Amino acid sequence: MMTTVMTTVPNAVRADCVDGVRNATPEEVAFAARGEAALAAALPAPIADSERRGGPFDFSRQPRLSFCKADQVGAFAVSVGGGYLYTFPKTEADRLYAERKGLEKQIDDLEKLPPDKDAEYKQVLARMKAAYEAAPRRSRKDPPFTPEQQEQVTRAMAEGKKLEDAAKKVVADHIAGVKPQTDVLRAQAKRLETYPQELAVRLMMNTDRFLESGTTVATYGTPSAGRSTGLTVHNVVMSVEGPEGIARQTLFDAVDKAYLQGLIGQPLPEVEASKARAERNTRAPVAGK
Repeated sequence: MMTTVMTTVPNAVRADCVDGVRNATPEEVAFAARGEAALAAALPAPIADSERRGGPFDFSRQPRLSFCKADQVGAFAVSVGGGYLYTFPKTEADRLYAERKGLEKQIDDLEKLPPDKDAEYKQVLARMKAAYEAAPRRSRKDPPFTPEQQEQVTRAMAEGKKLEDAAKKVVADHIAGVKPQTDVLRAQAKRLETYPQELAVRLMMNTDRFLESGTTVATYGTPSAGRSTGLTVHNVVMSVEGPEGIARQTLFDAVDKAYLQGLIGQPLPEVEASKARAERNTRAPVAGK
């Protein structure tokens, strides 16, 4: 999970270039810098009951680009990410805790042996106890067991272990029988956990393939095999990652998607303009705070 603003632009690793490397052109560096800044300007202010993780985006940094000689101009993608930490308010945490405890009680009730199975379980346990107790006993000061006594011990231990396994199987079979129901309940209970949640906003520009669709994934434009070929914006992809729930969805809703879509096919804003937009986003009031 990202906890700081991160950027990724390089296209190739120099060691992989069989034909040697080339430096980025001034136009590529300028496009990458404007692209990073434009994406960083879309990172939303923290939602209610959350805070940004890591430092702010550095609009003065220069992108690091690496190319093989055979790479065409624009053979790179641009990405920016921001981390957020969401903490449940007490009233919400208390409500979710009560719901989770209710689900856990349902799980316990389902996994509890019904009367007929409980009677069978106790009967096997009684037989197991009798088998173990049938073995001869000796204290440290007693003489060693005779071969016949040792054979009795071995038989008693084997019978006791067999019955012990049979008792465990009664419980295991019952739990396996209700597992389809308890699995559903456990998944529901997990979604109600109230630990602080790490969330991350990922923004990508000119990727050659899109992420799988999801409730907190948005794509604009079309995938670009040549990535930033032509030094224009072919696509923008946005996703919010983290535990499923209201916080992740709220953070997704907070991203200005019209702004991201408006970058497609248009000249990228200057870095200073994106920096000013990011500063306005930081100062923007957030509902509920």
